[in-house]
Amino acid sequence: MGHVVDEALQHGVRVIGVIPRFMKGFEHSGLTECIWTERMSERKDAMREGTDLAIALPGGIGTLDEVAETYCLAKIGRYPGRVIVFNMNGFYDPFKLQLNLYVERGMMDAASRALIQFPETVEELKKYL
Repeated sequence: MGHVVDEALQHGVRVIGVIPRFMKGFEHSGLTECIWTERMSERKDAMREGTDLAIALPGGIGTLDEVAETYCLAKIGRYPGRVIVFNMNGFYDPFKLQLNLYVERGMMDAASRALIQFPETVEELKKYL
């Protein structure tokens, strides 16, 4: 995330970090604003609050957790926004295949599957903005 913050700041973008207090000291020094939460679950809620689009970049298990939770909330009508997973260089292919398998096996309907998109290029990603 540090690289994303650095790039955003270089382009004059306002960057807000949402960080649980137990991670004090790990925050990026260039953040425009920092919102502190008590728990990771509060962090995820705060990141979604007031948004109409969630975009995940390639990341670690925490990113996958955030995407999965946001997608589940969208599926049950508790998140009104769109869920976009930037599948750069096929990073999220296994996740995409797993969701497709749910549909194939009848564990998820096609309408629910359509709530999450996997653009693979910046040009495709821009279409969702």
